[in-house]
Amino acid sequence: MATSIVIHVGPRKTGTTYLQKALTLAAPTLRESGVLYVTRLAGVDRYNHVSATYAVSGLRSGRSSHIWRNVSEQNIRDLVRQVDAWDGPAIISSEALGGLNTSEATKFMSYLPSAPVHVIATLRALPDVVLSSWSQNVLNLHTQSLDTYVERFINRRMQLPSSERWRLWDEDPHATFWRSYDYPGLLTRWLHMGFPVSAVVVPDSSQPRDELWTRFHKAVNLDALPPIAPQVRDAEANGARSLEELEVIRSTVKNATQQGLTQDDLRALRGKRWKLPRGTYLHTGTRPGLAPAAVEVFEQWAREDADHLAKLPINLVGPIEELLRPARSPKPPQSAAYADAAGFLVANRILSGVGDQRHRAEPDGRTRRLKRRLNRYAVRLGRWGT
Repeated sequence: MATSIVIHVGPRKTGTTYLQKALTLAAPTLRESGVLYVTRLAGVDRYNHVSATYAVSGLRSGRSSHIWRNVSEQNIRDLVRQVDAWDGPAIISSEALGGLNTSEATKFMSYLPSAPVHVIATLRALPDVVLSSWSQNVLNLHTQSLDTYVERFINRRMQLPSSERWRLWDEDPHATFWRSYDYPGLLTRWLHMGFPVSAVVVPDSSQPRDELWTRFHKAVNLDALPPIAPQVRDAEANGARSLEELEVIRSTVKNATQQGLTQDDLRALRGKRWKLPRGTYLHTGTRPGLAPAAVEVFEQWAREDADHLAKLPINLVGPIEELLRPARSPKPPQSAAYADAAGFLVANRILSGVGDQRHRAEPDGRTRRLKRRLNRYAVRLGRWGT
């Protein structure tokens, strides 16, 4: 049985993918040093343990995604089997855990061996989380505008005493967002379950990405964990998207839906030919920002949460002031960036279809000529296949 278990509960959009990909890369070395990070569940390679979380029967929070509706219970059984057979520390990382209510989190923990547990949460400035969450919402083929999306979550955070808000959210299976991102409530929930809790403040994007690993390493407090992060490629972490790119995607989904395409149709296109560019704001375009009225609301909540966090009996790693970073304000979109994002999507959808037809007809010489032609489009569009 594992001698101790570190459980990283996320929540989402707080550097979790980067940390999990780094842990996956380090897993063989960790195993040699006596620390387990499971990278295969139910016969499938996994870089995190979200599938095991949603495999627990009866969980409702956060399972609206089609991906997790019918996940096999074999995932949680396999995770438990490996942790139970391990003689040494084990690390579990699942951002889905941050959105569970008390009874669901308790049920998940009941599956694990009765070893000492250390809970770690990663905390990111609230305005950054909201903008990143909307971006992911668009990539998941939803069409809400940024303003509508933000207003919806502002309305859901009720002006009630914190303990009353937490109680209501704990009872509401659809309150996953605020169960995750009301950070004092998130940490208090796990503290009340009897576990020691560490909170890692996620540095802003101006700092080296390795700084998050450095803070996480300090919180985990296991000598076997490498002090220098394994090199995670940008394409393997969830990169930011430009406002223009997101608006093109949102408009494409709206128009496709009006023409009769279903969500399943759109998911199939996204998986086969809708190869969306990554991190385009690094090259062109503007980053999404919050309207002034929303900025004021979120910054006030961030101050309230920081005051509350300072009073909790937790191990805080990183300056709490970084949770008070000013929110980005919106900037005018760039027409060239709109054209670039639209051209990329059209090229991937239409030209790839042409390529498929020619490949089926003459799979040798014509395929090579088509590839050369597509490479010429790559130069014109600026970032083919990134």
